[in-house]
Amino acid sequence: MEERRRSERAETNLRAQWETASGVQDGTIINCSTGGCFVQALVDEPGNEPVKLAIQLPNGKSIQLWGEVAYYLPTMGFGLQFTRSSEGDQSMQAWFDYLKTNPNAKRAGAPAT
Repeated sequence: MEERRRSERAETNLRAQWETASGVQDGTIINCSTGGCFVQALVDEPGNEPVKLAIQLPNGKSIQLWGEVAYYLPTMGFGLQFTRSSEGDQSMQAWFDYLKTNPNAKRAGAPAT
């Protein structure tokens, strides 16, 4: 299988809410990178519409990022590729800072999106 991911992935456990035109649902980000993340959630296939992801960081800060579903695993969740953030570069910078400084995120064997 050809590897499509471009960034190193880190394991994590972050609470998140994701929103589409169909509504808002809760999930957990179990691994992440600068390019995307995997949202663990028992959901129907999210489809091709844009996804707004609100992430609660351990420092109490909440950020919102936008993405597109890269793949879907029916009993596990979905991979999200980031496209833009709702507050411009500030949310994306907060995400990069979290990835660089998170002592609990261990590097995962799987490369990132």
